[in-house]
Amino acid sequence: MLLNLGWDTSKLTTSTMAKRSTFKTLTCAVMLGFICYQNAEMISNNVVGWLSLWLPIKTASATHYTETYNNDPQTTEMNIEGPHTHTDKPHNLDDIEGKTKGSNITGPELTEDEVKVTRQQCDADRRGNGKQGMKGEPGQRGLVGMKGASGHCPPRHILQATWRALNSNHFEGPLLSTIFVKEFFGTALRLTWSGDLRLKANSEDVPACRRWYFTFNGNECVNPHPIDAQLYTETQMYLDNIHRHTTIDGMCQGLFNGRVLIELNIGPCRLTQQLGFSEGYPFTGWDTTTSLIVEEINLITNKLGEDN
Repeated sequence: MLLNLGWDTSKLTTSTMAKRSTFKTLTCAVMLGFICYQNAEMISNNVVGWLSLWLPIKTASATHYTETYNNDPQTTEMNIEGPHTHTDKPHNLDDIEGKTKGSNITGPELTEDEVKVTRQQCDADRRGNGKQGMKGEPGQRGLVGMKGASGHCPPRHILQATWRALNSNHFEGPLLSTIFVKEFFGTALRLTWSGDLRLKANSEDVPACRRWYFTFNGNECVNPHPIDAQLYTETQMYLDNIHRHTTIDGMCQGLFNGRVLIELNIGPCRLTQQLGFSEGYPFTGWDTTTSLIVEEINLITNKLGEDN
C-alpha cells in the first residue's frame, strides 16, 4: 500500500515513483526504530520468552560466595549454568575442586592442602561436629504437682515405770521389776534406767566391786550383749560414802512377743573370783526417783556392732 501524500500518481514517471517508494520505506524504518527504542526492554523479554518455547536455550547467572582456606578469606565468582540461580555456598567436594567430570559448576583451581582442609570441614559438617551453638533460654517452670496423701506414723509403744526413794541396800538379787507386753517378734526392746548408786569397800585391805544388770524373763540379753553397769572401789576409799547418779541404757533383740518380765539385779562383778573382790556395801536409789523406760523398736537391720 502506498502512502498517500496528496500527489497524483497517474502523472508520475517510473523514476519518480521509485524515488517516492524509497522515501516511504525509509520513513517506516525510522518510525519502527523509534518505537523499538522506546520499548526495547519489553520487546527483549518477549523475544526471549518466545524463543525459549522453541529452542533449548540455557540462561546463565553468576553468584558470589566467600571461601576460607587456612584462615585466608577469598571471594570467588562462579558461573553456574542451569535453569536456576545458585545463591548458596556449595557443599559438594566435586563442586569445590572445580573441574569434576560431569559437574555444571566451575571454579578456581585449589591446592592440594586447600582441598584437604576443605574435605575435613565437609566431613565435620556431615557428622554434625560443628561449633557449639548459643545457650538457649531457660524453659518455663513446670506445673505444681498433685498433693500427696497424708503420711502415717505408727504410735510408739513405750512403757515407763518409776520408784520413789527405792533406798535398797541389797548386795545380790533382784532390786526392781516391771512387765512389758511385746507386740511383735522381730522388734527390739530398748531400756533406759536412771537412778542413784553407791559402793563402799568393806575395809582398807580388800577392794569392792558390784554389778547392776537387767534380765528378761530371768535371762540376760545375748543379742547383742548384756545390758549392765559396774562400780569398783579401791581400799583407801573405804571411808567415802559417795552416791552418784547413774544411767544404764541398752537394746536387746531376739525376745519373743508377749509378756516380758524385766528386772534390775545386783551381783558380783565378772572378775570377782579371779581378783578376789569383796561385795562391799552397795546402795541403790537413795532418796531419789528411780525410773525405767522400755520401748519396742522396729529396726531396719538385725546387724548390730560386734566386738572389736
